[in-house]
Amino acid sequence: MTGSSTPIPPGAHDHIVNLRDGTVLRGLSWTCDNPGGVVVLRTPYDAARHESTGRAWAHRGYECLIQDVRGRYRSGGSWVPYRHESADGGEVVDAVADARPGLPILVYGASYAAHTALEATQTATAEVAAVITAVPVLGPAETTVDAHGAPQTRHRVGWWHEHGHGRTSRPPLTDAELDARTTRVDEAGGRAAATEWGWPEPTQQAWRDLWSAVPVDVARRFRDITSPLLVLSGHHDFFDHDARRLARDWPGPAHFAVGPWGHRVGRGLSAVIDPWLASQGLPGRPAPWTSILHAHRPTSSTFDAAANTWRHERTLP
Repeated sequence: MTGSSTPIPPGAHDHIVNLRDGTVLRGLSWTCDNPGGVVVLRTPYDAARHESTGRAWAHRGYECLIQDVRGRYRSGGSWVPYRHESADGGEVVDAVADARPGLPILVYGASYAAHTALEATQTATAEVAAVITAVPVLGPAETTVDAHGAPQTRHRVGWWHEHGHGRTSRPPLTDAELDARTTRVDEAGGRAAATEWGWPEPTQQAWRDLWSAVPVDVARRFRDITSPLLVLSGHHDFFDHDARRLARDWPGPAHFAVGPWGHRVGRGLSAVIDPWLASQGLPGRPAPWTSILHAHRPTSSTFDAAANTWRHERTLP
């Protein structure tokens, strides 16, 4: 299966997971000498475009698998957003654990890939040593409204056109096209509009389900998960309020880091990520500030842009 036109980056190796239903999921792996853990990242945005992420984790001392989710790019199956991430993610984590016995498994991702990371913890039977999410999308419902409950129709129309169906992403709509389609949803309703746009029936059904989805109850959904969690967010990110809720309600140890950026998180996060990893007994760089971390309440790090430094606290900001 070769749905990507992006060449395989130098230093990356093909990786295959055969799911129980016969679907073949493909990805790319980066490794290093004597890895101290395996990072699993599952994305709908083309694994081959994540070379810098794979190399960064290998530099930290980890093997890193970046996998195309079901139905996207090199992976088999049919792509329906949000439908298969829990079951598929758990099988992938278990397959990686079986292939790399003795190495701790970390799940990691940003935006939609953060959703896949969280969902993998639901069904994996192997132990997940740590969870790291950046600007996390908790679920479909969280994408439909902003922090104040205002519908995000325009954003959703744009995302579903570009990424919501097909093996590869499409060019984005122009502002004029987005305006016209958003107006059409307001006039005709989402179901009729999606039919007019020629979306495949499974995508139309997923689009209809999107608007009736229920927000994720973090404490309830992840009540059996004890893995430590690191949440990275931005003050100006669409999902910052959900990221804070995730850290607040996570049943295991949680640390929340935030700075003055949006959905593209800022640089300098290694100053939080590496010490946090080391505090979990994983490859990283120890730092004194991790003494604030607590097993039973969330802690936080906030980047002060004026002082160009991190402020670490025993409570959420």
